[in-house]
This record gives sequence, C-alpha cells and structure tokens, in this order.
Amino acid sequence: MLVRADALFEGVLGVVLLLTAASGALDGSDFPWIGTAVLLIVGWLLLILCGVIWIGRIGLRELVLGNALSALAGFLWLLLAGGWSTPGAVLVAIAVAVLAGLAVTQAATLRA
Repeated sequence: MLVRADALFEGVLGVVLLLTAASGALDGSDFPWIGTAVLLIVGWLLLILCGVIWIGRIGLRELVLGNALSALAGFLWLLLAGGWSTPGAVLVAIAVAVLAGLAVTQAATLRA
C-alpha cells in the first residue's frame, strides 16, 4: 500500500511539473537555479520513477532512503536559495512534506 502511494505521488508530481511547465504556469523563474527544460526533464523522470516503483523494482528500504534524502535536499533548497516565487515554493514545500511523511511512515513499517 505504501509503495503504491509513493508511486502515485511521484506520478502526480511528474504530471504537475510537465503540465505547468508546458503551459507556462510555472517556469524557471519560479525555482532558483533551474530552468523550464529542467522542470520538463524532472517531470518525465518522475513518471518513469512512478512506473519503476509501481512494478516493485525499488525496495522499501531504498524508498525510505530516497524519500528521506529527497525531502532533506528539498528542505535545504527552500532554506538556502533565494528567488522563489510563491507557487514554486509552495509546490516544493508540499513535495518535501509528502516525501518526509512517506519516509517516516515507510520506515515505521520496516521496524514493525
């Protein structure tokens, strides 16, 4: 269940990045240090990751580590970088919160 929830989150985030970058709703000016092309590439990579997680190619321990490191990296990016737009910062903050929540919940199941 948690693995599928993780996959769905990655897929939804990928679709959001693709649609908002392609439509111009979000672009490189919303996120420090990256451009619109990076948003499109990351969106596609997240969709691929969604599929890989969904079919069980990534174990729960690896998901915990990946989610925890991604949440930490996103948090540090929010904290240390300047030049965020409100929508860009909100999107990253939501992603950080969900990734951290997934990591904690998944780690708890490993101990159970």
